[in-house]
Amino acid sequence: MAQLKMNTADTVPKILRIGIIQGGKIVEERLVRKRESVTIGQSSKNTFVVPASNYLPRTFTLFELTPAGYVLNFTDSWDGRISLGEQVVALPALRQAGRAQKKGELWHLPISDKSRGKVIVGDVTVLFQFVAPPPVQPRPQLPPSVRSSLMQNLDWMLVAVVAASFLVHFGFVVYLRNIDWPRKPDIEEIPDRFVHVIVPPKKVEEKKVEVAAATKAEPEKKKSGGGDGKPKAQRAPRDPEAEARAAAERRARLAADVQKMGVLKLLGAKGENGTVADLVRGGDVSADADKVFAQVGGVGVAGNGAGGGLRSAKGAGGTGSLRGGGSLRASGPGEVGTGEKGAEHAVKAMVKESAPQDVDGSLDPSVIAREIKGRLGAVKACYESGLKRNPNIGGKIQLRFEISAVGKVTSAEIENDTMGDSEVASCIKQRVASWRFPAPAGGSVQFSYPFIFQASK
Repeated sequence: MAQLKMNTADTVPKILRIGIIQGGKIVEERLVRKRESVTIGQSSKNTFVVPASNYLPRTFTLFELTPAGYVLNFTDSWDGRISLGEQVVALPALRQAGRAQKKGELWHLPISDKSRGKVIVGDVTVLFQFVAPPPVQPRPQLPPSVRSSLMQNLDWMLVAVVAASFLVHFGFVVYLRNIDWPRKPDIEEIPDRFVHVIVPPKKVEEKKVEVAAATKAEPEKKKSGGGDGKPKAQRAPRDPEAEARAAAERRARLAADVQKMGVLKLLGAKGENGTVADLVRGGDVSADADKVFAQVGGVGVAGNGAGGGLRSAKGAGGTGSLRGGGSLRASGPGEVGTGEKGAEHAVKAMVKESAPQDVDGSLDPSVIAREIKGRLGAVKACYESGLKRNPNIGGKIQLRFEISAVGKVTSAEIENDTMGDSEVASCIKQRVASWRFPAPAGGSVQFSYPFIFQASK
């Protein structure tokens, strides 16, 4: 049995046992189990790292593995002793005896598994020898009764809380991503048909108020002694009660009609002591209206002065005045008009759609046309404002756009303007400067776009 063990030990190749001594202290000792070249130096890639050594290069192959076995490499400045079999020889003697071969600046000394020795390099001493590889010690492990598994170390309460929190947060994120959040649209993105609904155009309404005459005016002036042209002797006898009833009815009808009027209603023509009552007091509808209205404080009756407007009242301390009364007039006997204001010129503009021209960039022309079409309402508003000043303007305004990499309009210059209205052009440039387009994929984009304006009749 002992013989078998010795034979087995002889067949197993020996390995290097190397120790590093620096400054009189053992720095490292190791068994090189794998048969390979052994390097030494300051680099971290070496087999043995020796820091702060001025005698060793950054990397030096100390034991080189060849097909014939290991070879010890050393230089002329190194010292040491090597045991070759039963003989211990110093490195200088090996060089002189020719047992070491010189290749370049290095000496190569073949060594066997029975060799051992030391190599001195300045303050570093390398001890080596070949030993039989010891058996690999198994990794120490605790007995199964002591070892604990991962499942046993878990805090199940904490795991449940973390799992519930994850599910709640994940579900909330999914819910938020599926919500269609409302976005407040820009005024320029609203189609024109909705803009007209939100902001209805102003309409000028002409109001005409007519007051029915209580009695018809006689075609001729009353003659002295009677207004029917007949001699006094031929007239029918007067009925005072019938005349009083007729006069009361006329006053009631006239008061009711005047209360419905627009301008005269503001004069406070209500009640028994109102202006209308003064006008028809006594049943005399042919009384002088100027004298009656002159008694109303702060109100004057329209005269024949310049402008045809109401003038300050005479008497009763009136100080009011009305400028620009327009065409407030008496339409005839028993008929009063409230006046007519000149109708505001209603305009309706048309902006014809077009297509972008000379597109220089990666933005799709169809995308440009769609974005501008959705904002034509702002351009149309500038043109309608100009039509109110001059209803004869029209033509084409061609703008040169420059869109930045984020889709913002950085420049909008007029290339062609056949309209000739600087205010409309300035308004369009101001509106266009605030537009935003989709961000181009390849950087800034330049293009031209013509706007064709025409007044709708």
